[in-house]
Amino acid sequence: MMQEARTIGPLDSSSWDILPNQSLVALLALVGTKRMDVEALRNRTRLADGAFRMLLSWLQREYLVDVVSTLEGDQIQERVELTERGESILLRSLERTCELPELR
Repeated sequence: MMQEARTIGPLDSSSWDILPNQSLVALLALVGTKRMDVEALRNRTRLADGAFRMLLSWLQREYLVDVVSTLEGDQIQERVELTERGESILLRSLERTCELPELR
């Protein structure tokens, strides 16, 4: 299956309603746990390493996720955490694309 290559640009107020497909997949993967190991998230998105790193960098620049590094023994562990802004934009995007039940 071929996927169309697309450049992900910065979010402005008009584009907050609909997220690019790969970013939507990444944010949805984080919703339940709010944080996930970087490699586990890459596996969930099914992107090649270079494409995933570009996506992760874009998500960070837009303040949708934070990447937190911790030292565990001799290993550096990187985890991706969903920000409040990321959760808010994801919810808005989902509300625009489908009717959601009232959660509050």
